[in-house]
Amino acid sequence: MASGRTIVIRVFAVSLKIRLAPEERIVVNGALIQADGRCTLIFLNNVSFLTEKHIMPPQAASTPARRIYFMIQNSYMATDQERPPLLTTLENFIDDFFQATTVDAIKETLESIRELVERGEYYQALKLADTVMKHEDRFLSQPSWQDSRKG
Repeated sequence: MASGRTIVIRVFAVSLKIRLAPEERIVVNGALIQADGRCTLIFLNNVSFLTEKHIMPPQAASTPARRIYFMIQNSYMATDQERPPLLTTLENFIDDFFQATTVDAIKETLESIRELVERGEYYQALKLADTVMKHEDRFLSQPSWQDSRKG
């Protein structure tokens, strides 16, 4: 059961084991991989990945904060050639949300997200975007996108 937290891990020169259930999917450096049975992946070098349960589907990107998360997620998994237009769209989404909100803490978080993305620290940016989504979910009295997709 998803806790509402986003788990994206970037491994730096350490090994990491990930256990996958049968039919579970994972995106590794932009490639979608599906387990055909219970298996363990061991990452021995630098890798960016998202497990299926933490990947926001396009239809869930239905609010300003969710669109920010979705664009960070896509930028994180994109190739260097695919990334520039995604980052332009992300900048626009951040600008729009920044102008619309009156909550100073959210404005500060959006600026931090912007700085992290500029440095290529997408994992940290996703974590902050998740906090913005939680704020927005409370403000809009709506379930998280993970809870919405379960129903």
